[in-house]
Amino acid sequence: MSTVKPQGMKSQTHDGVTWVDVEGPNSEVFAELERKYKLHPLHLHESVQKVQHTQVERETSYLFLVLHYPVIEPGSAKVTTGQIGVFLGKDYLVTVHCGSTLFLQGLYAECEHGEVQGKKNFGHGSAYLLYELIHRLLTMISEMTELVDDELDGIESLVFSNTSSDAQRIGIVRQKIVRLRRLIGPKRMVLQDLAEQINSFTGKDMSRYYSSNVKFVNKLWEGVEEAKETVEIYKDADFTTSTEKTNKILMLLTLAFTFTIPTTVLGALYGMNVLLPGGIEAGNWTFMGHYTTLWVIVIASALFAVLMYVYFKVRKWF
Repeated sequence: MSTVKPQGMKSQTHDGVTWVDVEGPNSEVFAELERKYKLHPLHLHESVQKVQHTQVERETSYLFLVLHYPVIEPGSAKVTTGQIGVFLGKDYLVTVHCGSTLFLQGLYAECEHGEVQGKKNFGHGSAYLLYELIHRLLTMISEMTELVDDELDGIESLVFSNTSSDAQRIGIVRQKIVRLRRLIGPKRMVLQDLAEQINSFTGKDMSRYYSSNVKFVNKLWEGVEEAKETVEIYKDADFTTSTEKTNKILMLLTLAFTFTIPTTVLGALYGMNVLLPGGIEAGNWTFMGHYTTLWVIVIASALFAVLMYVYFKVRKWF
């Protein structure tokens, strides 16, 4: 059985268990939830505020926790964070969120329109329904970590096969990994805390299901930590490659400048308004022909450049 309420609050009930889903709540919705399910107003406001709960808060009639999930912004590769406030009662589940939540909406639609799926998720009680919701969330995060791993594989071939900088691509992947770590890290404590409390709250043996979610999130954490170490290696390798390329360019520029120093010095000397051997005022040299002075300057410049080249080679500066 399913109903849709005008304030954006919809609900469905199967086997005596009710799931209330609220998107974009207002004060009227909060008042209705507070009245009907005795939810604390502070928890209701925290469900839509940007908070990072690291434990499950237990009240007399319900458990309250906050779940965060990754969101890829349309038209960009940037990952942001969405939030769901969850209230678990013995015969109900209330989910409160502000934005579109595909994995939650998908599960809600399956339960609403699929009799078999609805009976499976609701038949074991509200705690099992919450387990399935968390499992869907972790699955979505797992798919995103797999995408990050694929991006790392693509970056690896670029970092170690060319001399150009891939800093931008590495930076984008690092941002995703940082966001995933912020999502997964707190969930390890929240889900562990939930697994420890679920049996005593519901009076049913649900710890096996919730323990599987704990194992799932720990596996995700190990994967994202490995990805973090990998991307740091790629960052260092890219920095080394870029630095080496820059050093080569600077070396060539330095050599070119150094080899032109003798010519610059001699040119500067013979450009002065002073008497110099072979100058116009003192009379040109002619022992090598009409352009003797020019040849002497060229040979002297080339000789100094060759001597510097030999000296650099001996010192192994390039």
